[in-house]
Amino acid sequence: MVIDILMLLTIASWIYWLVALWLVHAFFHSREDLDTSYSPPVSILKPVKGLDAEAYENFASFCRQDYPCFELIFGIASPDDPAIPVIERLREDFPEVDIRLVIGSVSGTNRKAGLLHMLANRARYDVLAVSDSDMRVTPDYLHRVVAPLADPQIGLVTCPYRGELPTTFTARLEALYMGVSFLPSVLVARKFLNMRFAMGATNVLRRRDLALLGGFAAISDYLADDYQLGVSISRLGLRVHLSEYVVASILGVTTFPEQWHREVRWAHCNRISRPLEYPGLLLSFSTPLAVTLLAVSGFSPLGWLALGISLVLRWGVGWLTAGYTGDVVSRRWLFWLPVRDMLSALVWCAGVVGRHIVWRGETFLLRGDGRLEPVPDNVREVPMILDKLVRKIDALLRDFYDIFDYCHDEDCLLRMSITQSKRDITLSDGTHISRGEKIVELHFWNEHMPQMPKSGPDMAWASAFRRKITYSLKELSDYIEAEPGLRDISAFFGDPPFSGQESMAPLLELVKRWGFDVVKKEAPEGLWARFVAFWEKVYTLMLVWVYNPGSLKSKNPWKRNRDELWIPRNILISKYADKRVRLAKSGEEKHLEPVDMSDLSSRITP
Repeated sequence: MVIDILMLLTIASWIYWLVALWLVHAFFHSREDLDTSYSPPVSILKPVKGLDAEAYENFASFCRQDYPCFELIFGIASPDDPAIPVIERLREDFPEVDIRLVIGSVSGTNRKAGLLHMLANRARYDVLAVSDSDMRVTPDYLHRVVAPLADPQIGLVTCPYRGELPTTFTARLEALYMGVSFLPSVLVARKFLNMRFAMGATNVLRRRDLALLGGFAAISDYLADDYQLGVSISRLGLRVHLSEYVVASILGVTTFPEQWHREVRWAHCNRISRPLEYPGLLLSFSTPLAVTLLAVSGFSPLGWLALGISLVLRWGVGWLTAGYTGDVVSRRWLFWLPVRDMLSALVWCAGVVGRHIVWRGETFLLRGDGRLEPVPDNVREVPMILDKLVRKIDALLRDFYDIFDYCHDEDCLLRMSITQSKRDITLSDGTHISRGEKIVELHFWNEHMPQMPKSGPDMAWASAFRRKITYSLKELSDYIEAEPGLRDISAFFGDPPFSGQESMAPLLELVKRWGFDVVKKEAPEGLWARFVAFWEKVYTLMLVWVYNPGSLKSKNPWKRNRDELWIPRNILISKYADKRVRLAKSGEEKHLEPVDMSDLSSRITP
C-alpha cells in the first residue's frame, strides 16, 4: 500500500510540473499592455543591513533608471554598518540622482519592516517601490513595475526573481531553486490559490493604500512581512499584480549553514502564512518521491522507471523555464537539479517542525500567528527544528546500523558497532587489515562532546576533550578484553568530527600521540558513490551544527577534508589497559556496564 501511495504521489508530481510549465509558458508569452505614459514620481525604499555580494553594482543599477523622476532612500539601523561608505560613494558617482541615507533605530522585531516604516515617513512621493538590498535591475525596471498601477484596481505590484553570479556550490544550488523550482510554484499559486502574496524582490504600492493598512509598522512584528503586505492589500479590495519583470538576486558567496537558515526561514514563512497549502508542496518533490519509491520498492524496475521519468521531466521543465526567464545560471548548473530537489525536500521537512529561525545573524522564536519574538543571546543558536529533526534521524540511524554503547557514563565520548573493513590497509605498527575483515567502528557520542566556543578550540575545551577521550579509550580497552566475542578484532577506526580545519591541526597531532593513525579517506569512485558521499557530508555537517556548532568555525567548513582514525588492538590495550582513570569532579572510579554480545554476527553490517 505504501508503494501504491508513493507511486500516486509521484505521478501527481509529474502532472504538477507539466501544469507549472504550461503556466510559465503562458505567463511569459502573454506580454503586458503597459501604459508607458503613466510614470508618476517614485520613491525607491532600500532597507540595508551589512554588505551583500557586489553591493555597489546592485545599488548603482537603481541609479541608472530611465525614468523621469525618482528618489533613492537607503535605511540603515546602525551608524557602524559597512554599507554606509558604499552609499556615500554612490552619492558621489551619481550626483544627478536624489540619493538619501537615513540612519536611525527601528521598532518591531522585523528589522526590515521597521526600516521601511522609517523610510516611508521620509519619502517625498506618493508611489513607493520597495526592493531588497541584494537585487539588481535594468534601466527599464521602474517603467515596467510602476505602469500596472495605472489600473486603480491594482494595489500592489510584485516581481519574480532569479539568482545570478553565484560563486560557491551552495549559491548555485540556491540559484537553481530560485529559477526552476520557486518561480514555477509562484505561478501555480497565482493561478489556483489567488495572488494574495508579495515577494521581497519588488513591492510597488501607493502611499495612500499603505496608510490604510497602518503603514509598515503594522507588519513590523511578522516574519513574512511580504506575505502580510499582499494579504492586507487584498483585504482592501485591491489586486496584487505579478509583473513579468524578473529581478536578479546577486548571490555571490554563500555557505551551507547560511543557505539552510535562509531557506528554512522561507519554509516557515510558507507554513505559518499558508498552513493549509504547505502540505501541497509535496507535489513539487518529484525526485525525492521517486527516490523514496525506489528504496521502498527494493530497487524494483518500477522504481527505476519512476526515477528516470522524474529526472527527465525535472531537467526538461527546468531547461525550458530557464529559457523563458533568460536564466543562464540555472541552465548551466541544471545537472545538479536532483541534488537541489533532495535538499528542498529536507528544507520542507525542517519547516514542518520547530519555531526558531535565524535571520541576519539574529535568532527569533516564531509564534503561531506569524509574529517574531527575539531570543536572548545566551540561548544557543541552533534552531529547535534542526535539533529535533537531526536527533531523531541520528537515533534511527544508530538503530539501523546497530551502534551500541559499551559504557553509559556521561564522560564517555564513544559508541561502537561491528562492521567490515571497506579497504586493505596496513597500520603504522604493522597490523594489516584486509577488505571484508571484521573490525570495530567507533562513533562519537554527540551529546557528550564538550561544546566548542564560537571562536574555536581553547585550552579549556582541549582539556575537557582530552580527559573524556582518555577515559573513553580506557573503558574501551577494558571492554574488548572482557568480551570473548571481540578477541578476534585487530583494529578500530572512526571519523573525527573536527578533521580538516586549520585550527584542528594541533589536535590531530595530539590524536597521533594517543595511538591513532590518521589516514585519508579514499575518494569515492563513480557518480553514485559521489552522490552518496555528498549527502553523507551534508548529514555530517548538520550533526556537527546541531550538537557542536562551534567546531564549524572555519573559512569554508563545506570544503574541509575528512580523515579516518585507526588504532590497532595491541596499541589500544598497551596504552590504556590497567590505567584507572578518575575524574576530579567526583573522585570515584568509573566502571563499564556490560552489553549483550551473545550474537555478534547480527552486528556485522554489509
